[in-house]
Amino acid sequence: MIGRPRCLAGLDIGSTSTTAVLVETGPGWDSPPGQVRVLGVGVAHTEGVRNRNVTHIEAATESVREALRDAEDMAGVEAGVVYAGVAGDHIDVGSSSGVVAVSGDEVEQRDLDRVHEVARAIVIPPDRELLHAIPQDYAVDGQAGIQDPRGMEATRLESEVCVVTAGSPACQNLRKAIDRAGYRTEELVFSPLATSLAVLSDEQRQAGVVLLEIGGAATEMMVYRDARLHLVATLPWGGVTVTNDIVKGLGIPLADAEDLKRSSGNASTNAVGHDEKLEIVGPTPGRTREVSRELLAHIIEQRLDEMFGLVYEALEEKQFLSGLPGGVVLTGGGASLEGIVDLAQTVFNMPVALGQPGAGLDGVVEATRDPRLSTAVGLAMYGRMRAQETGGGLALRSFSRLTDWLRDFF
Repeated sequence: MIGRPRCLAGLDIGSTSTTAVLVETGPGWDSPPGQVRVLGVGVAHTEGVRNRNVTHIEAATESVREALRDAEDMAGVEAGVVYAGVAGDHIDVGSSSGVVAVSGDEVEQRDLDRVHEVARAIVIPPDRELLHAIPQDYAVDGQAGIQDPRGMEATRLESEVCVVTAGSPACQNLRKAIDRAGYRTEELVFSPLATSLAVLSDEQRQAGVVLLEIGGAATEMMVYRDARLHLVATLPWGGVTVTNDIVKGLGIPLADAEDLKRSSGNASTNAVGHDEKLEIVGPTPGRTREVSRELLAHIIEQRLDEMFGLVYEALEEKQFLSGLPGGVVLTGGGASLEGIVDLAQTVFNMPVALGQPGAGLDGVVEATRDPRLSTAVGLAMYGRMRAQETGGGLALRSFSRLTDWLRDFF
């Protein structure tokens, strides 16, 4: 309809939740420049996905359709295109370099285009596809560490490019699920890149920070220092791991354990009263029984303490612990547990914060203040900047910021 804003969606298909965030592709009518206007948010239970890989196309399609339609109902508009996140152990992050002779007396844009093309000219196996090829540093006549060589006198130009690839089957199945839901995938984006865009500031990435995105089946760990990403790791446990412990410890069904964790769970035993009781399902239908809330907290605390301990050991092995004044930022659905920040501070012995979207957003911002939505919000923000590349004016400035941010990211 005339007057309705064009919009795009950020879509995160996790192992337990599928989330969608709709934003305007252009600046809002009354939004300050640079702000992203959020129009709608949708959340659906994920089916047909395991460890972020689609295992049942029809079930995954229904989850995508439900999340996007909920977001569209809130927004009152339809999603034009979708920017979807990709993560998992099939992702590979590497680097490539290129060298060219400068065509004139000084470096021009055409020289940058040529050196980027040479650096990207790598062999991609048929079972993989390129997600991102991001220019990093340049060297001019052997002088390294150049951020922008345009205008410099030189005869030789070198460039290093960060290359992110993903498994083709995983990408194809993801696109197929989105297509069958009735939407078009504009681009697949490395999920950690989107998550950090939503919850981390430039200052945090510069100072040094650990981002832990605790999903349902896995936890993504990212370490930033000097505004660059130094470590990406996928750890094979998440919120479902904690829920399974509750199932075993209390002898209740999985769905009841998840509800109990969300409604009454706490990651710190000390924060729970000794005499607090919870009513749970009994051993036979229609019967109930009482357990102490302290026992529930103990089960949660033990598992999370172990999980954080493994992260601590990984950081210690890579010698990162002494260079992270920005501390640890927790996000993802598993980070919503009460008391989790206090427990993490005890384990890591450094500042810990809960990362949730909100900065730089306008519109229905309150609907996005949920750690589960971090990746979807970041995907929408990424998509909006990409959509503005050819718009001129603000669009060109936005693309410049995106290019700079991508370079800093790696």
